[in-house]
Amino acid sequence: MNSFLRWIVIIVFTMTLAFPALAQNSGFMPGLDKALPNVSIRHVDRIVLGGDIVHYRFDVKVGPGKFDVIRLHRIVRERRPYQPVPTIDGVLLLPGSPNTFEMIFMEPLISQVPNWDQSITVFLAKNNLDVWGMDYRWALVPAEQKNFQFMKEWGLERDVQDTQIALSLARTIRLMTGQGIGRLHLLGFSYGVYLTYAVASQETQQPWYLRNVKAIIPVDWAMKYPVGSSERTSACDSLPQLQASFAAGVYDDNTGAILKEFGDLARSAPNDPSPFADGFTNYQFALFVGASPSPPPPLWHFVGGYFDDAGITTGLRFTDSWLWVDVLRAVPPYVPMHVDIDANTVICYDVVPPFDDHLSEITLPILYVGARGGTGQDGYYATTLTASQDITKFTVQLLSDDQQAFDFGHADQFTAKHADKLVWKPILDWIVAHR
Repeated sequence: MNSFLRWIVIIVFTMTLAFPALAQNSGFMPGLDKALPNVSIRHVDRIVLGGDIVHYRFDVKVGPGKFDVIRLHRIVRERRPYQPVPTIDGVLLLPGSPNTFEMIFMEPLISQVPNWDQSITVFLAKNNLDVWGMDYRWALVPAEQKNFQFMKEWGLERDVQDTQIALSLARTIRLMTGQGIGRLHLLGFSYGVYLTYAVASQETQQPWYLRNVKAIIPVDWAMKYPVGSSERTSACDSLPQLQASFAAGVYDDNTGAILKEFGDLARSAPNDPSPFADGFTNYQFALFVGASPSPPPPLWHFVGGYFDDAGITTGLRFTDSWLWVDVLRAVPPYVPMHVDIDANTVICYDVVPPFDDHLSEITLPILYVGARGGTGQDGYYATTLTASQDITKFTVQLLSDDQQAFDFGHADQFTAKHADKLVWKPILDWIVAHR
């Protein structure tokens, strides 16, 4: 989004979002329609999660197509409806792929296993942060959709543009609800790390008063790896097949639909033999999907697990097993093939404009968070490619070096029983120190 249009968004939403009734009716936003065609808030809901913590969801139309919609989330403490308590600072969270915001950052909304407040979003809100997040357009596409021509141009650049819209809206709503219009911390998990670096990179070319981000928090992934690393080799090797599929008219990656099927079978018929792997029940196979190393190299896993001598998964070490099953059931079905291609291209090549051509000009504070059973310290390298003089890094490791295959995993950072102490509290402390 260019500078002029970003300011138009801020001005128009400043006038309209002061009153919830106006925000729910796009007919009250004629100025917005002229400045950014087909951008409007189509629906708002407010849900009390528990105590004084509430969850807002804004469905935002960002283009002319049926599926050109992102969902903006806000989790915050309130003194009364629509009046948040004064907060320390604000942070916007970007999920991975294929993820939804609620699936990875608000597990109690998709599972009855955890308590209502066992999520990073509620944890941060309880500690007086204004917490925001975004669902990508593709995360809201329903499973019954079969024609994906509309996804052809949905790539990393589209998600970066939508992230900037989400950041601008969040800052405007914060202003209108008494939180000021200060810039936000931007946390990206997994695929969200690409967007976090890309947004920060592009904002280096904007004057300070047009920038939305004050600091970045990449979590357990990286957009750059050293030449010769297994990560870079794997990305380069994957590209020809992805590009061939795209050229043949395949515009969707349905990995999410497959993962959901694993979870659904584990819930509906946990003790039946798995149709996907001999010797496994549906329940055991769902755990295996989470705990087994994910090819191609580098090998990593979603959740640390236990295995018997036959290689059958018998349980999970850090995350409740049934919560993991419910997470699988909540996976969105489709990701654009263009996103897969862009992500691998960014890793494979030294510079891929417009995503990382100004990476070396990023001066924002950076907190990198890794998991030993995930990307771990492999994510440290990307931080060194920036000009930041304020870089903090930590990786959660709970087992010995030779037990990496079973250690704290990629998703454990948000689903583990003690993630609040191991991951969320250090993130909170760093944000507070960088307000």
